[in-house]
Amino acid sequence: AVVSTQSGHYGRGFVLSDGLLSYYRSQAEMAHTCRGTINLAGASLESEDSCNFVISNGGAQVFHLRARSEVDRQRWITALELAKDRANKMRERGEIYGTFGIYGT
Repeated sequence: AVVSTQSGHYGRGFVLSDGLLSYYRSQAEMAHTCRGTINLAGASLESEDSCNFVISNGGAQVFHLRARSEVDRQRWITALELAKDRANKMRERGEIYGTFGIYGT
């Protein structure tokens, strides 16, 4: 996915860990410099149009993302909704789960 900013769209790396979605400016940064994190357990996910979607925690954190296509956007939404559901269930049981990362431009 691509992060939208007021000055344009930029490819970013993402890591999903324990219900948190974190992003990085580049794949090289993924080892040391997180640029933002949002807790999916309390987040809302909304499609804006065929490629754009928003992840928000209802407060200070809002990620505006742009997928390459409508199909890609739907894959992101589906994966994030599943991760959100899993995070909520794991939190209810007091459990944690593993980490995985993806990088895209």
